[in-house]
Amino acid sequence: MTEHPKWTERLLHMCRILAWGLLLSSLGACALSPKKEQTQQLSDALLQAQLQQVQAQWKQEAADTHKHVFLGSAQHSQSLVFQRDILLMQQSLQAFQASTVSILLSNQLETQQLRYPFATVPNLDRVFKQLSAWSHAHPMQLTILISTHGLPDVLSVNIANQYFPPLRTAPLKAWLDQLHPRTRVTLLLSACYSGSFVDALQGPNRMVLSASAADRNSFGCRYNEKNTWFIGQLLGPHFAPQSTWDDVFTAMRTGVEQQELAERMSPPSNPQIRSAENLRKMRLAEWFGKPISQP
Repeated sequence: MTEHPKWTERLLHMCRILAWGLLLSSLGACALSPKKEQTQQLSDALLQAQLQQVQAQWKQEAADTHKHVFLGSAQHSQSLVFQRDILLMQQSLQAFQASTVSILLSNQLETQQLRYPFATVPNLDRVFKQLSAWSHAHPMQLTILISTHGLPDVLSVNIANQYFPPLRTAPLKAWLDQLHPRTRVTLLLSACYSGSFVDALQGPNRMVLSASAADRNSFGCRYNEKNTWFIGQLLGPHFAPQSTWDDVFTAMRTGVEQQELAERMSPPSNPQIRSAENLRKMRLAEWFGKPISQP
């Protein structure tokens, strides 16, 4: 009997999915998790070391040195693409401002050692409390990238193939509102349905971009992807000092649309941007430059 080619293809696809699921389960069983007390203590120590490193660097700099903090949170362990996103963002920001300091949280599926603190809601709360204190002590600029899977009002947290309480709009808004009003904030959300966050999170001195509209998926989160399509296109050649935010957003959106058409992804993700119009006209060299000191 001759086997139908279409059924053969479907069977192979199902086998690949099953094999990948079994692999993730086996890795998750031996991966490091905050449910293990010793591992949580290690994560706490790694986070404390990062916070102390920021303060140590600032003590060595002149008082008027531009203070720019990057917070990267890669929140899903089932793909390395999220960690690649925050590392690429860190590299891109340091090209604008060499003095940029970074706080990196990542839920990479670890099996041997923990390289970064866990990207969990309690750890983010701890970081934002410190950021708030810093912002009230001196002029500061903050760039945030959260990269993960998502649902409406949900930025997933997955560690060792297990789900933890997700990040939602309310706590993220509360954290941002606790920053000093002079703090210039760039918030990038790379997740499906991330547009569900943007209206609630916009505010003065804020640039908010999301990978998708409130009712759409975003793409590029497969394990073998270099970056999510949103971040890969955002940080392309147009992410340059003389580009305005409108330039960057338009180029990113066009690049994402082309990828979606090429790979027949539908409906389109429809990335979003929220900010005052005058801020969108600012060149990146000015936006990421030294902020004006305010009382």
